[in-house]
Amino acid sequence: MSENLGFLTVIDQSPGGLTGGYLVLNKAGRPLEFHCTAPLSPNKIQEILYGNTFQPFLYGERIAQVLTQRSKLPILSILTDVVDVLTVQPLISTPIIYAFGGLTKVEISEELSQSLKTFGIDHTRLQTENWSPDEMPQMPHVPGFDTDNWQTVRIGNRLIAVPDTEDESLITEIKTRARTIDLLEPFARIRLALEEAKNAA
Repeated sequence: MSENLGFLTVIDQSPGGLTGGYLVLNKAGRPLEFHCTAPLSPNKIQEILYGNTFQPFLYGERIAQVLTQRSKLPILSILTDVVDVLTVQPLISTPIIYAFGGLTKVEISEELSQSLKTFGIDHTRLQTENWSPDEMPQMPHVPGFDTDNWQTVRIGNRLIAVPDTEDESLITEIKTRARTIDLLEPFARIRLALEEAKNAA
């Protein structure tokens, strides 16, 4: 089983269009591969004909599928922070996981707070929104894609969503990777790289 994780996101660089980025990291969080698409400008006629399934079509079939096909390395799973990217799942064999934005609240004791300060760590960044079980974020609806049976799983201070039928071993492996890789931080790297590419063009 591969120890690499893929991270895929899409940003709107209007007026240039939509741009996708795909980053593969090893278990230490170091980059092994990076791919990006040329800006894609939505077609007005397609937008009319596809209706509310147009954005999932663009993000999944036109962007995410292209990026995953370019990758040469085996990976454990692909994580995305853009829910419409999930529509690529029927087109690829690698399991795809949705990573919710934001942090859950981490309770910090006074003793731990002092220890963190000793190492120069600002613990206030760790204390954010706290979700009760009833308030746990649910999978957003994606037109043309069934997310009703997806389950939300807390991994450390992050939340991910996987299909209910997903093999539990995958969640166990993701938990292992999350010990060394922040499950949201790589998306910031991708966005910065896409902005740099745009500015350099």
